[in-house]
Amino acid sequence: MVHLTIPVRYYRNRTDPAVPCREENFEHRETTLRIPSEQAALVLVDVWDIHPIISHLERTDAITAMKIKPTLEAARAAGLTIVHAPSPPVARKYPQWTRYASDDDLWPESSEPDWPPAEFVRREGPYARFARPPERLQEQWEERLKERRIAAPVEPIADDFVVATGAQLHRLCKDRQILHLFYVGFATNVCIPFRDYGLRAFRKRGYNLILLRDCTTAIETHDTVEDLLITRLAIRDFELMDVAWTTTSEEFVEAWRTSS
Repeated sequence: MVHLTIPVRYYRNRTDPAVPCREENFEHRETTLRIPSEQAALVLVDVWDIHPIISHLERTDAITAMKIKPTLEAARAAGLTIVHAPSPPVARKYPQWTRYASDDDLWPESSEPDWPPAEFVRREGPYARFARPPERLQEQWEERLKERRIAAPVEPIADDFVVATGAQLHRLCKDRQILHLFYVGFATNVCIPFRDYGLRAFRKRGYNLILLRDCTTAIETHDTVEDLLITRLAIRDFELMDVAWTTTSEEFVEAWRTSS
Protein backbone atom coordinates (compact mmCIF):
# COMPACT_ATOMS: atom_id res chain seq x y z
CA MET A 1 0.00 0.00 0.00
CA VAL A 2 1.29 3.46 -0.94
CA HIS A 3 1.41 6.03 1.86
CA LEU A 4 1.49 9.80 1.47
CA THR A 5 3.59 11.53 4.12
CA ILE A 6 2.45 15.14 4.04
CA PRO A 7 2.98 18.21 6.24
CA VAL A 8 -0.24 19.85 7.40
CA ARG A 9 -0.99 23.10 9.19
CA TYR A 10 -3.43 23.95 11.95
CA TYR A 11 -4.03 27.00 14.15
CA ARG A 12 -3.51 26.64 17.84
CA ASN A 13 -6.01 28.47 20.04
CA ARG A 14 -4.18 27.51 23.23
CA THR A 15 -0.70 28.25 24.54
CA ASP A 16 1.99 26.41 26.44
CA PRO A 17 1.51 26.47 30.23
CA ALA A 18 4.17 29.15 30.75
CA VAL A 19 2.62 31.47 28.13
CA PRO A 20 -0.49 33.54 28.95
CA CYS A 21 -3.49 32.12 27.07
CA ARG A 22 -4.24 35.29 25.18
CA GLU A 23 -5.28 35.64 21.54
CA GLU A 24 -2.14 37.58 20.64
CA ASN A 25 -0.12 34.51 21.63
CA PHE A 26 -1.95 32.09 19.32
CA GLU A 27 -0.05 30.76 16.31
CA HIS A 28 0.11 28.29 13.46
CA ARG A 29 1.66 24.90 14.07
CA GLU A 30 2.56 22.10 11.68
CA THR A 31 2.61 18.35 11.98
CA THR A 32 2.99 15.46 9.55
CA LEU A 33 0.38 12.90 8.56
CA ARG A 34 1.08 9.51 6.98
CA ILE A 35 -2.02 8.58 5.01
CA PRO A 36 -2.65 5.30 3.15
CA SER A 37 -3.62 6.19 -0.42
CA GLU A 38 -6.29 3.47 -0.47
CA GLN A 39 -8.06 5.20 2.40
CA ALA A 40 -7.96 8.68 0.82
CA ALA A 41 -9.95 10.62 -1.75
CA LEU A 42 -9.58 13.94 -3.50
CA VAL A 43 -12.88 15.86 -3.48
CA LEU A 44 -13.32 18.63 -6.05
CA VAL A 45 -16.09 20.94 -4.87
CA ASP A 46 -17.96 23.11 -7.37
CA VAL A 47 -15.08 23.49 -9.82
CA TRP A 48 -17.23 25.12 -12.50
CA ASP A 49 -16.51 26.44 -15.95
CA ILE A 50 -18.69 29.57 -15.74
CA HIS A 51 -19.65 32.06 -13.03
CA PRO A 52 -21.43 35.43 -13.11
CA ILE A 53 -18.76 37.14 -10.97
CA ILE A 54 -16.03 37.92 -13.50
CA SER A 55 -13.21 38.58 -11.04
CA HIS A 56 -13.99 35.41 -9.09
CA LEU A 57 -14.00 33.36 -12.29
CA GLU A 58 -10.63 34.81 -13.27
CA ARG A 59 -9.15 33.51 -10.01
CA THR A 60 -10.86 30.12 -10.15
CA ASP A 61 -9.79 29.56 -13.77
CA ALA A 62 -6.17 30.29 -12.86
CA ILE A 63 -6.26 28.13 -9.73
CA THR A 64 -7.92 25.27 -11.58
CA ALA A 65 -5.33 25.24 -14.36
CA MET A 66 -2.22 25.96 -12.30
CA LYS A 67 -2.96 24.28 -8.95
CA ILE A 68 -5.90 21.87 -9.06
CA LYS A 69 -5.02 20.15 -12.33
CA PRO A 70 -1.51 19.05 -11.20
CA THR A 71 -2.97 18.04 -7.84
CA LEU A 72 -5.57 15.91 -9.61
CA GLU A 73 -2.91 14.29 -11.78
CA ALA A 74 -0.80 13.48 -8.71
CA ALA A 75 -3.82 12.11 -6.86
CA ARG A 76 -4.66 9.79 -9.76
CA ALA A 77 -1.06 8.62 -9.93
CA ALA A 78 -1.06 7.97 -6.18
CA GLY A 79 -4.17 5.82 -6.47
CA LEU A 80 -6.50 8.11 -4.53
CA THR A 81 -10.21 7.90 -5.24
CA ILE A 82 -11.25 10.95 -7.28
CA VAL A 83 -14.63 12.49 -6.46
CA HIS A 84 -16.20 15.43 -8.28
CA ALA A 85 -18.90 17.18 -6.23
CA PRO A 86 -20.16 19.95 -8.55
CA SER A 87 -23.70 20.58 -7.16
CA PRO A 88 -26.72 18.38 -7.93
CA PRO A 89 -27.74 19.97 -11.27
CA VAL A 90 -24.20 19.75 -12.64
CA ALA A 91 -23.50 16.28 -11.24
CA ARG A 92 -26.49 14.84 -13.09
CA LYS A 93 -24.89 15.78 -16.43
CA TYR A 94 -22.26 13.07 -15.94
CA PRO A 95 -23.00 9.33 -16.19
CA GLN A 96 -20.64 8.56 -13.27
CA TRP A 97 -23.00 10.23 -10.80
CA THR A 98 -25.40 7.26 -10.67
CA ARG A 99 -22.83 4.84 -9.22
CA TYR A 100 -23.58 5.60 -5.58
CA ALA A 101 -26.94 7.28 -6.05
CA SER A 102 -29.87 6.07 -3.95
CA ASP A 103 -33.48 5.88 -5.09
CA ASP A 104 -34.04 9.24 -3.37
CA ASP A 105 -31.16 10.72 -5.37
CA LEU A 106 -32.43 9.31 -8.64
CA TRP A 107 -36.09 10.17 -8.09
CA PRO A 108 -36.20 12.94 -5.47
CA GLU A 109 -39.56 13.70 -3.94
CA SER A 110 -40.32 17.33 -3.28
CA SER A 111 -41.54 18.02 0.21
CA GLU A 112 -41.93 21.26 2.10
CA PRO A 113 -41.55 21.68 5.85
CA ASP A 114 -44.67 22.45 7.82
CA TRP A 115 -42.97 25.48 9.42
CA PRO A 116 -42.13 28.17 8.51
CA PRO A 117 -44.91 28.52 5.92
CA ALA A 118 -43.85 27.74 2.35
CA GLU A 119 -44.64 31.27 1.19
CA PHE A 120 -42.46 32.69 3.94
CA VAL A 121 -39.56 30.38 3.03
CA ARG A 122 -39.79 31.54 -0.58
CA ARG A 123 -40.45 35.17 0.46
CA GLU A 124 -43.58 35.24 -1.67
CA GLY A 125 -47.09 36.65 -1.32
CA PRO A 126 -47.52 38.57 1.95
CA TYR A 127 -43.88 37.85 2.84
CA ALA A 128 -42.33 39.26 -0.34
CA ARG A 129 -41.34 42.43 1.54
CA PHE A 130 -38.74 40.42 3.48
CA ALA A 131 -36.86 39.37 0.33
CA ARG A 132 -33.82 41.11 -1.03
CA PRO A 133 -34.45 43.28 -4.08
CA PRO A 134 -34.15 41.22 -7.29
CA GLU A 135 -30.78 41.29 -9.04
CA ARG A 136 -31.07 41.84 -12.77
CA LEU A 137 -27.69 40.20 -13.41
CA GLN A 138 -28.80 37.04 -11.63
CA GLU A 139 -31.98 36.94 -13.68
CA GLN A 140 -29.94 37.32 -16.87
CA TRP A 141 -27.70 34.43 -15.82
CA GLU A 142 -30.44 31.95 -14.89
CA GLU A 143 -30.63 30.35 -18.33
CA ARG A 144 -26.88 30.36 -18.88
CA LEU A 145 -26.24 28.66 -15.55
CA LYS A 146 -28.19 25.66 -16.81
CA GLU A 147 -25.25 25.10 -19.18
CA ARG A 148 -22.71 25.01 -16.33
CA ARG A 149 -20.31 22.06 -16.27
CA ILE A 150 -17.14 20.98 -14.50
CA ALA A 151 -14.18 23.06 -15.72
CA ALA A 152 -12.43 21.52 -18.71
CA PRO A 153 -8.94 21.11 -17.15
CA VAL A 154 -10.38 18.77 -14.49
CA GLU A 155 -13.21 17.05 -16.38
CA PRO A 156 -14.06 13.62 -14.92
CA ILE A 157 -12.60 10.55 -16.59
CA ALA A 158 -14.30 7.17 -16.66
CA ASP A 159 -12.82 5.91 -13.39
CA ASP A 160 -13.66 9.08 -11.43
CA PHE A 161 -16.77 9.41 -9.30
CA VAL A 162 -19.32 12.21 -9.45
CA VAL A 163 -21.66 12.88 -6.52
CA ALA A 164 -24.65 15.15 -6.10
CA THR A 165 -25.16 14.95 -2.33
CA GLY A 166 -23.32 14.41 0.91
CA ALA A 167 -25.20 11.18 1.51
CA GLN A 168 -23.94 9.87 -1.82
CA LEU A 169 -20.34 10.83 -0.96
CA HIS A 170 -20.69 9.12 2.43
CA ARG A 171 -21.96 5.89 0.82
CA LEU A 172 -18.99 5.95 -1.57
CA CYS A 173 -16.54 6.45 1.30
CA LYS A 174 -18.11 3.70 3.39
CA ASP A 175 -18.05 1.23 0.53
CA ARG A 176 -14.43 1.99 -0.37
CA GLN A 177 -13.27 2.32 3.28
CA ILE A 178 -12.16 5.94 2.82
CA LEU A 179 -11.31 7.92 5.96
CA HIS A 180 -9.24 10.86 4.66
CA LEU A 181 -10.61 13.52 2.31
CA PHE A 182 -8.44 16.10 0.54
CA TYR A 183 -10.56 19.08 -0.53
CA VAL A 184 -10.08 21.56 -3.37
CA GLY A 185 -12.54 23.90 -5.06
CA PHE A 186 -14.77 26.89 -4.58
CA ALA A 187 -15.84 29.02 -2.89
CA THR A 188 -13.86 28.94 0.36
CA ASN A 189 -16.58 30.77 2.30
CA VAL A 190 -19.68 29.32 0.64
CA CYS A 191 -19.74 25.83 -0.89
CA ILE A 192 -16.53 24.45 0.61
CA PRO A 193 -17.84 24.78 4.19
CA PHE A 194 -21.61 24.66 3.70
CA ARG A 195 -22.48 22.11 1.01
CA ASP A 196 -23.74 18.83 2.45
CA TYR A 197 -20.62 17.28 0.91
CA GLY A 198 -18.44 20.11 2.27
CA LEU A 199 -16.05 20.46 5.16
CA ARG A 200 -18.40 21.10 8.05
CA ALA A 201 -20.79 18.27 7.17
CA PHE A 202 -17.99 15.74 6.74
CA ARG A 203 -16.08 16.84 9.82
CA LYS A 204 -19.32 16.26 11.71
CA ARG A 205 -19.43 12.77 10.21
CA GLY A 206 -15.95 12.17 11.65
CA TYR A 207 -13.74 12.13 8.57
CA ASN A 208 -10.17 13.45 8.57
CA LEU A 209 -10.16 16.49 6.29
CA ILE A 210 -7.27 18.29 4.59
CA LEU A 211 -7.94 21.48 2.59
CA LEU A 212 -5.38 22.51 -0.03
CA ARG A 213 -5.34 26.19 0.75
CA ASP A 214 -3.86 27.31 -2.59
CA CYS A 215 -6.55 25.34 -4.45
CA THR A 216 -9.45 27.49 -3.29
CA THR A 217 -10.65 31.10 -3.20
CA ALA A 218 -13.59 32.88 -1.61
CA ILE A 219 -16.25 35.23 -2.89
CA GLU A 220 -14.58 38.47 -1.86
CA THR A 221 -15.99 42.00 -1.42
CA HIS A 222 -14.89 45.41 -2.65
CA ASP A 223 -12.74 46.00 0.41
CA THR A 224 -11.25 42.49 0.70
CA VAL A 225 -10.52 41.41 -2.88
CA GLU A 226 -7.14 43.12 -3.11
CA ASP A 227 -5.57 41.00 -0.38
CA LEU A 228 -8.09 38.09 -0.45
CA LEU A 229 -8.93 38.68 3.20
CA ILE A 230 -12.11 36.57 3.22
CA THR A 231 -10.24 33.64 1.70
CA ARG A 232 -7.53 33.87 4.33
CA LEU A 233 -9.98 34.22 7.23
CA ALA A 234 -12.12 31.32 6.02
CA ILE A 235 -9.04 29.10 5.92
CA ARG A 236 -7.97 30.37 9.35
CA ASP A 237 -11.40 29.46 10.74
CA PHE A 238 -11.09 25.87 9.48
CA GLU A 239 -7.63 25.61 11.05
CA LEU A 240 -8.69 27.27 14.31
CA MET A 241 -11.91 25.34 14.89
CA ASP A 242 -10.50 21.90 14.02
CA VAL A 243 -12.64 21.62 10.91
CA ALA A 244 -9.71 20.74 8.65
CA TRP A 245 -5.96 20.61 8.42
CA THR A 246 -4.51 22.60 5.53
CA THR A 247 -1.64 22.03 3.14
CA THR A 248 -0.66 23.15 -0.37
CA SER A 249 -0.72 21.65 -3.84
CA GLU A 250 3.08 21.68 -3.95
CA GLU A 251 3.29 19.73 -0.70
CA PHE A 252 0.67 17.28 -1.97
CA VAL A 253 2.53 16.66 -5.24
CA GLU A 254 5.82 16.28 -3.38
CA ALA A 255 4.20 13.80 -0.98
CA TRP A 256 3.21 11.67 -3.96
CA ARG A 257 6.68 11.97 -5.54
CA THR A 258 8.32 10.69 -2.35
CA SER A 259 5.56 8.25 -1.37
CA SER A 260 6.48 4.85 -0.05
